[in-house]
Amino acid sequence: SLTGGDSTSATGGAVTVTSGAGAATSSGAIVIKSANGGTNGVSGKLSFSSGASTSGNTGAILVGSGAATAGTGGSITMTVGSGTSGAGGIMTLTAGQSTVLTGGSISITTGEGTESTSGAITVRTANAGSSGVSGVMTFSSGTSSSGTTGTISIGSGSATAGTGGAITMTVGSGTS
Repeated sequence: SLTGGDSTSATGGAVTVTSGAGAATSSGAIVIKSANGGTNGVSGKLSFSSGASTSGNTGAILVGSGAATAGTGGSITMTVGSGTSGAGGIMTLTAGQSTVLTGGSISITTGEGTESTSGAITVRTANAGSSGVSGVMTFSSGTSSSGTTGTISIGSGSATAGTGGAITMTVGSGTS
């Protein structure tokens, strides 16, 4: 167990884990993982969470790769494990709830290309297996009991020296 010190009158102690620098090559890696599960168990859970707060904001969780001055920025990959005797694992992304104000937002933005094309966003389900259908995609705003429900907007950006982007909706073909 690695724990920072408590404080009754100031900020509690921080915990910092830093890998070694490589002056002429790569810096060291940091690996945090649970061990594999035994024959009758599951592998251990990993929890990354900030503490609760009774009189202010809770702490933020930041996950990011460093900037690169002569190369490509590092990737961030989140993958759910596959299952051989059941459904694959679920990935859930949920913003925070509020009882007095607007709930938290979710924003997914690609990187800007200052001298070229900005990055693409691809949202798709995987192909179906030999005896199934591909997954459903649902875009829906929530219900409302005392007002207007949320709007769904799909649009391409404006162009100052070219053509505005197209919006294409296509239904798949069928062979049977």
